[in-house]
Amino acid sequence: MSYKNYLLILIYLFSISFVSCQEEVKYTEYIAIPKTETGKKLVENTDLVAIVYNDTTYELKSGVSVTEFGFLSMTGYATHMFIFHVDLTEPNINIEVSTPNNSPIFGLQKMTEQAIYEDSEDDVVLGGVNGDFFDMNSGEPFGIVYKAGVAIKTYAKPPSGVPSDEFHWFAITNENKAIIGNQDNYDDLKSDFQEASGCGVILLQSGKILSNTSTALEPRTTVGVTEDGTEVYFLVVDGRYYSYSSGMNYLELAKCMKALGAFDAANLDGGGSSTFFIRDSGIANNGHFNVINHPSDNGGEERAVANGFVIKFLNK
Repeated sequence: MSYKNYLLILIYLFSISFVSCQEEVKYTEYIAIPKTETGKKLVENTDLVAIVYNDTTYELKSGVSVTEFGFLSMTGYATHMFIFHVDLTEPNINIEVSTPNNSPIFGLQKMTEQAIYEDSEDDVVLGGVNGDFFDMNSGEPFGIVYKAGVAIKTYAKPPSGVPSDEFHWFAITNENKAIIGNQDNYDDLKSDFQEASGCGVILLQSGKILSNTSTALEPRTTVGVTEDGTEVYFLVVDGRYYSYSSGMNYLELAKCMKALGAFDAANLDGGGSSTFFIRDSGIANNGHFNVINHPSDNGGEERAVANGFVIKFLNK
């Protein structure tokens, strides 16, 4: 066999091998398959979810449900979130602002401890989340605080560099309706506040996603309300644990809140403060609460915070 023929045979074999290899290349097709109604909303109404690996919903009490949703994002990040859905039209279901020792004095205390002071046989805490940003030395929250119709703090003290006219708030009215507002409508509505606390940036306003500058993936806590104010969503997403959950940015949070059905939504304190807890073993065992998310401080240690929101069942 001549060198020329030998070379032609090699080229032919290489061509066949190359074509064969090309034909065998297959790309993985990701299909997100939710199991719950909440998971279905997040999959179908956002562009965030590539694969669902945990989707569970359970009811704490009629009108209060918890969804745990874990997924691989379209950007390749593991994400794990926890969602309260609270129906305020359900008799005896309330949302209240919690403070350390259930007191009007500023301070710092873990949410599971705040819940103990809020809990009683007739006023049962089912679960809750952390609330407003705060001064980590004094425990003074940056925004307003109302408890049981009493104004504890009526002005904003935002973080350094944030104008005071950018403060926002989440409130429960005397009619047991939820609203999210800002400095512009505060004076007109404050007389109707039963419970209220400050918030961070607005993520969703009148059904429209707002533009925010922060793109960092962080642990987050978020609150959203429906247009008629009868339903509330609290969402906590874990972060800073790459293989478990990397967190979310503001745009992703806004997309989730809109998908769930919120009309307005605001960011709450996040990072190591993000806490999602529920009552242990139902209403029979008063005073026992479990943090079910994974806080980012010290490998999962619950942080002491200034205030939060507790979901209650009036057991009467």
